[in-house]
Amino acid sequence: MEPTRNASPSVTWETFGQREGHRRSLFSPIWSRLVPEVFKDVPTYYRCGNIVASLGLWELWVWQFIRTIALRPNDKALDVCAGTNDVGVRLLAKEPGICVTAIDRSAEMQAHGQHRAAARGMMIDSVIHDVHQLPFADHSFDVITLQAASRHLQLDKVLPEILRVLKPGGTFYHCDMLKPGNRVVEWLYLRFLRLSVAATSLIFGSTDASRECNGYFSDAIHHFYTPDELSDVLRLVGFANVVCRTSIWGGMVGFHAAQKAPLLSE
Repeated sequence: MEPTRNASPSVTWETFGQREGHRRSLFSPIWSRLVPEVFKDVPTYYRCGNIVASLGLWELWVWQFIRTIALRPNDKALDVCAGTNDVGVRLLAKEPGICVTAIDRSAEMQAHGQHRAAARGMMIDSVIHDVHQLPFADHSFDVITLQAASRHLQLDKVLPEILRVLKPGGTFYHCDMLKPGNRVVEWLYLRFLRLSVAATSLIFGSTDASRECNGYFSDAIHHFYTPDELSDVLRLVGFANVVCRTSIWGGMVGFHAAQKAPLLSE
């Protein structure tokens, strides 16, 4: 992975607000009605489905993401949109001395995630809640992670909340499928994604709600941010020391790390 560099901001407060408003106008009905139904359907095959849809690259991306995360014993970590606790389990395997809290609005995904953690003798606190309003006090966590979910979120709401509950000097780690900076790569990638998601739905016998979302997953990326644009967004919200690394194929997967500035007294 190579770090990306952005000489001048491509996203301003005005354009950020416009783009988030546009995303809401396009996807709010899907976010409120279909996505919750999808996550009732997929817990038992979520990881395998992602592996199939990505032609095996999913595990590489998650492994790369966990490698970027620096942990210390006694750190308090929050995994936002934790799903089946894949990230939380891997964080505890990497540093058993940390405390992990998982938050997700899908009780079904978290029930499966709690089973996975318990099977490995791991303890992960589970909170079922809308992540756009985090039910935690200011400055609560040393490390916060968000993996493979930001495309389904309102970033102008969730990112300020993440910054609020992050401790001064703490780090936010983000990984997701992003909009490739190269238009040719984007065209090829989105068409592949439509085919792979449709094939995965057939293989795993997905519900009608999941099949109805097949086109949404590629549309969500088309209207999302490139790696450099997401770096700009993080800086706009107030994060410091933003670093982005991209995986293969024109930045279709991005790995961001961003800090909350220490208090002046520190």
